[in-house]
Amino acid sequence: MTELERIADQIRRSYEGNAWHGPSVKEALENVGAEVAARRSTSGAHTIWELVHHIGAWADIVRRRIGGEILNVTGEVNFRPVQDASDAAWQASLLRLEKSQRDLLEFIRTIPESRLDEPVMAGGTTVYVQLHGVAQHNVYHAGQIVILKKS
Repeated sequence: MTELERIADQIRRSYEGNAWHGPSVKEALENVGAEVAARRSTSGAHTIWELVHHIGAWADIVRRRIGGEILNVTGEVNFRPVQDASDAAWQASLLRLEKSQRDLLEFIRTIPESRLDEPVMAGGTTVYVQLHGVAQHNVYHAGQIVILKKS
């Protein structure tokens, strides 16, 4: 297995499951409906729905940055607000999250191993660090989702 295949496996596990740490993002989101996803249980904290948008945004941002795009990550991009709290909108958000993870995993297959130690942007972290960051980011927010589901 190549290093990129190992990294992709860690990202996949952090999102889909069979992760050593505990529930993946997808497992944490099991049985969460629109009402629970939109509920703000703690003042100032993000909702599960906002976290879903955020997790997907950063998978896309990392993929696009490694692909050479220069992106301005605004607050609206970082934590896209929920405009429609319907069940259909929730399902659409989950599908976008799924797509962001799938697109990143497919993109990883196209990255030459030689790029792992290259900075993604001038003065920034490497492709290696950014990709591992997606897995770490997924794990962190999966834990938040588990806690928010219980509150």
